[in-house]
Amino acid sequence: MRRQALRRADREALVDGDRRFTYAALDADVDRHAAALLAAGITADDLVGVLGRNTATYVIELLALSRIGAISVPLNWRLHVNEQAYVLDQAGVTGLLYDDDFADDAARLATATGLRTLVANGERVVGGARRLADLLAGQPAGVRVADAEKGPADVHRLLYTSGTTARPKGVVHTYGNLAANHLAQVLELELTDADRILVSAPLFHVSGLEAPGLATFVAGATMVLTPTFKAADIARIAAEERITGMVLAAQILFGVLDLPDPPDLAALRYLLFAGVAPSVRREVKRRLPHVRLVDTFGMTELCNGVCYLDAAHEEAKLGALGAPFPGVQIRIVDEHFRPVAPGVAGEIVVRGEKVSPGYWNDDEANRRTRRDGWFLTGDVGRIDADGYLWFVDRRADLIKSGGENIASAEIERVLARHPDVAEVAVVGVPDPQWDEVPKAFVVLRDGAATAAEDLRGHCRAELARYKVPKYVEIVAALPRNDSGKVLKTLLRQGPGVAG
Repeated sequence: MRRQALRRADREALVDGDRRFTYAALDADVDRHAAALLAAGITADDLVGVLGRNTATYVIELLALSRIGAISVPLNWRLHVNEQAYVLDQAGVTGLLYDDDFADDAARLATATGLRTLVANGERVVGGARRLADLLAGQPAGVRVADAEKGPADVHRLLYTSGTTARPKGVVHTYGNLAANHLAQVLELELTDADRILVSAPLFHVSGLEAPGLATFVAGATMVLTPTFKAADIARIAAEERITGMVLAAQILFGVLDLPDPPDLAALRYLLFAGVAPSVRREVKRRLPHVRLVDTFGMTELCNGVCYLDAAHEEAKLGALGAPFPGVQIRIVDEHFRPVAPGVAGEIVVRGEKVSPGYWNDDEANRRTRRDGWFLTGDVGRIDADGYLWFVDRRADLIKSGGENIASAEIERVLARHPDVAEVAVVGVPDPQWDEVPKAFVVLRDGAATAAEDLRGHCRAELARYKVPKYVEIVAALPRNDSGKVLKTLLRQGPGVAG
């Protein structure tokens, strides 16, 4: 930010509706916010949660926390407040910055966790919070805050992801991880200061923060925020702002293209979206022939993607996820951790400067997912003779719905607490809008007559809405193998009947 404020002072850096910032103005605002947060009592030793929607204030606060040297913890506002409390306690979060929309959650978190510093980004003051506007008003004109001195191994932020266990895990991102990812994003997406990048994915998600996310500023380009995920809003902003690159879920992309008055996307040069069938990609290419369609393999633990499909091989390697980024190694191994031959399927393992060093305060998960410097993704893939990665299958118990990870074990734990439930198994089933949604198979206790909708209501009381099973099927028994393990492969083959 300092560099761009010198080199590109008058270039547009950030757009949020009617709010527009040049690089000079944005850098000055980061200083003001950093000084305001220091005045609120936040220090370099704090872990600070940020609970808000995509706004310029959110971006500035993330940059200000980095300038101070505090560890930011962007919080998933879609989680139930009980899940938020678990994250704050597990991480040791001591500060919280929140928007008005989430003031009620902030009030509950203030009493249920170890928070000691709250800052209200809007007008709703809870739990002894101080208003950001008052803190900013108290800063002298031209205030400067020295950049914290950090090394590559220092922790920059924590991103909590559901993963394959019942509790969210805090993925550590170091300053070195971010620097490596930003360089890779600039190179692989060929970003320049002429680019105008739309960020519609939430900033608590790695795809919002790092695809290319904050790398937009490294390139001296312009970041444009959207207020919602609605196709009409994205279409309007993409046309008005002459967007050159964006990440969109497939269902939102088709919502944009199918509008009665489709937007002018002549300026768009790349579109990043993953995990769609080749037929879908061909249809998008037919409708947007001038746009580079980028597939990818990535996850929070990898600081976003570790490969992008290049423009030269869009057709020849249709269905591939690309070749590894600079500074990244991808290997396919068998069950004995031995590398396999090209074209042979096995587990995808990754190492490199972009790869997270581990999970926060979770030694057991770190032991399970790291080996000899490699991160074990648990996903199955193959690498062809040219070095391109092809995805074969996803981790069996992880449901990916609308870009969010849902741990089936978490839903199973909640349903198992219902007094009428004897056994339960949850799997992901196909959904035309969300790619996958949870479906629960439930065996009731003898004599119980609880309806499927009652079980969904039980889940709604404890889980985020997107985690509530869309389908609940009452069954007499769950299929099991000789060892007694539930055969979820068979459950996934059944029809999704709404409960």
